Amino acid sequence: MNCSYRLRKQGQTAQAEQVRKDAQQMPSLNVYDPNFRRLRYVRFADDFLLGFIGPKTEAEEIKQRLEKFLREELKLELSQAKTLITHAKSEAARFLGYEVAVAQEDSKRTLRQTNGAEKPAKCRSVNGRPILRIPQDVLEEKCDRYKKKAKVGSRPALESSSDYDIAMTYQWEYRGITNYYQMALNIRSLNQLKWVMETSLTKTLAGKHNMSVRQVYRKYGTVHQVDGKAYKGLIVTVPREGKEPLVAKWGGIPLKRNMRATLEDQPPQVWGKRSELEKRLLAEVCELCGTADQIEVHHIRALKDLQKYPGRSKPEWVRRMAVRKRKTLALCRTCHEDITYGRPLRRQPISIMEVKALQKEAMKRY
Repeated sequence: MNCSYRLRKQGQTAQAEQVRKDAQQMPSLNVYDPNFRRLRYVRFADDFLLGFIGPKTEAEEIKQRLEKFLREELKLELSQAKTLITHAKSEAARFLGYEVAVAQEDSKRTLRQTNGAEKPAKCRSVNGRPILRIPQDVLEEKCDRYKKKAKVGSRPALESSSDYDIAMTYQWEYRGITNYYQMALNIRSLNQLKWVMETSLTKTLAGKHNMSVRQVYRKYGTVHQVDGKAYKGLIVTVPREGKEPLVAKWGGIPLKRNMRATLEDQPPQVWGKRSELEKRLLAEVCELCGTADQIEVHHIRALKDLQKYPGRSKPEWVRRMAVRKRKTLALCRTCHEDITYGRPLRRQPISIMEVKALQKEAMKRY
């Protein structure tokens, strides 16, 4: 770099620039010391990674000795397909869902104090540093979970849940992925996953309420403020009498790299929350006649079975299950026996609103 400076002072700008570019492609330290060796080892459960500085022949020898030790001492076989020797500068190793490589970017320079100089100088400080990346195939695989035939689709299995539970399910899944990949250099690539999941979420809500995606955004769209920045997202609020409302948010998760992050890939546990079926059973109310006489559960294999009544009117219990989009129906023993044996109902059905009112009143006991 001193040579480039002197040439520039002499007016030879083009030659000085070429010398500077050549110097930027040369390492500032001696990385070809034939006598230098370093070996680092990290393990998690049955996955391990070895970082080695030295010739490839010695790396292959280490692999052979390791394979011999596992076979003779621990009676284990080393997977040849997964145990690979990769050059960290030109390739990437796989470990715990990450790509592990060594950074090499000559154009990236940062100011720092070097060699006791009074003024900071621009240095290629990222070269030779280990980096973690999100593998492209992993990102595509996670996006494909929300696609059908290469197109983002809804999740019909969630349509029977409440809007609150649907939004929380998507948010927990996305937060778990973003938390796990906080240390990735390319964490911003998860924006692609966020778009896919948000599209699937809005289509799921639209399918449940028989509305358009645009109407879903009008109903639940909002702007989250996180650390002084605005993030577009969704919010579902469930009011509760005498209590704070339940709030489920989608979005509002900054994609910032954090090398000191503590990985948390498990969604938060919610204790003490009863499922909808459990609440219906605890209410002890027949969902046809409204009586509280030995409540049992009637099951069907699939919701499509409710359509097998061509040419004649559907029974009341079939229409009720179709309206509520449920494969179960809490019934008293009398109604359950009538449905099972195909007999006319001996007890007069009441409306769905009356059933819900009875269930709500019964749940006040808990």
